[in-house]
Amino acid sequence: MLLTKVIINDFGVYRGRNEFDFQTKPDKPIILCGGTNGAGKTTLFESIMLCFYGQNSFEQKTSQKQYHDKILRKIHRYLGTKKAADEASVTIEFQFAHEEKIVEYQVMRMWQNNDEKIDETFTIKKKKPSDEKFVKLDSIEESGWQVFIEQLIPKGIVKLFFFDGEQIQKIADEGEIDNHIKSSFDALLGLDLVKQLINDIGLTLLRNSKGETKKILDEINRLTKEKEESEEKRDGFQNKQVHLQTKIDLLQKKVDVQEVNFKKIGGEFARNRE
Repeated sequence: MLLTKVIINDFGVYRGRNEFDFQTKPDKPIILCGGTNGAGKTTLFESIMLCFYGQNSFEQKTSQKQYHDKILRKIHRYLGTKKAADEASVTIEFQFAHEEKIVEYQVMRMWQNNDEKIDETFTIKKKKPSDEKFVKLDSIEESGWQVFIEQLIPKGIVKLFFFDGEQIQKIADEGEIDNHIKSSFDALLGLDLVKQLINDIGLTLLRNSKGETKKILDEINRLTKEKEESEEKRDGFQNKQVHLQTKIDLLQKKVDVQEVNFKKIGGEFARNRE
């Protein structure tokens, strides 16, 4: 996959139409997007994920109401007023190699603001090398377009390539790099879906069970939660232990340095006389 263009319209800090051309040249293979805080770097990153995955773009499971509330907050509001734009959209154009041929796709997700209620439109267009313009993807039913994108560009892969620099710094500071990479490959291999399925089955059983079965499931859930809390505490203590050991080692090095300096100025002789 090669990202070629992103168009953001009345989304976040971006007012009106804003087009980002990401096509590179052999002598200029890298495109760097820079800006001060609040200029829209994070919004650009978020808009790509939202365009591809919509409600499924977030790390945590999000209900439709939560999703619509997030979108309402993201629709651009005109400076100095409380008025929001009537609609917002994100369009992404990219190239994809398939059977030794380059196919171009255009994906657009648009949100209409109807009295604080969101109506979402998702469209996919395709352009072959012989075509002059993008045409509606008709080889797949519209109801299957979202699944098509998720199969074409699995979210697990995207997490490895589209990332927020501030988020990576936070992960590094908290020592969670290994866990982040693990979760990315879990998503890539579909293991996160297996875990979610296990949780959903357990929840369904709990809701439908009665009597002793429900008591047993309640006890299992209680003990599982207690186990997870204990593991979190253990991990916290281990992190503190590592931190304290590092501090001890640093202080010992300082003591060793001072001992050397002390001996150099005759301190050892004076100490022996005493």
